[in-house]
Amino acid sequence: MNIFKVGLCSVILVSTGINAGEQKPLENGPPLENGKSLDDLNEISGVVIDRTMTRFGGEFYSVFSQLLNDKYEDLEENLTVKERATALSGSIITIFHRQTIIYRTALSPGIQQIESKANDAVKAVGSYMVKWRLERYLKDTFDVDYDEI
Repeated sequence: MNIFKVGLCSVILVSTGINAGEQKPLENGPPLENGKSLDDLNEISGVVIDRTMTRFGGEFYSVFSQLLNDKYEDLEENLTVKERATALSGSIITIFHRQTIIYRTALSPGIQQIESKANDAVKAVGSYMVKWRLERYLKDTFDVDYDEI
């Protein structure tokens, strides 16, 4: 153990017992990428990410995520609710799935319309997910796998 005095504090160097030429692997086992598709590497699924900024956007997110969870408990896709505040219309709320816009609406400051817009968003997400899954399963994957498309 070496002690160096630097300014007002002391730095203590403790040797770990690992020589400079001896390097241990960073992973405990084989890399995650071996033999798995990109869909298998998703550690978290079914998350609705909140990227809202205002109180009304946060309220929309709360109502939307609750309605979505009530209607689709087994949803495995991640969604993002993003808000862009504007001077004229209050906020523009956009719901994304893998960088694809599913639903977009203008949300003016008023609590009464939040629930109806959240219901519309849940319906849009439900119909998009059905269409997205059908397109995904009906794609020609004779020579290319799903994660390579």
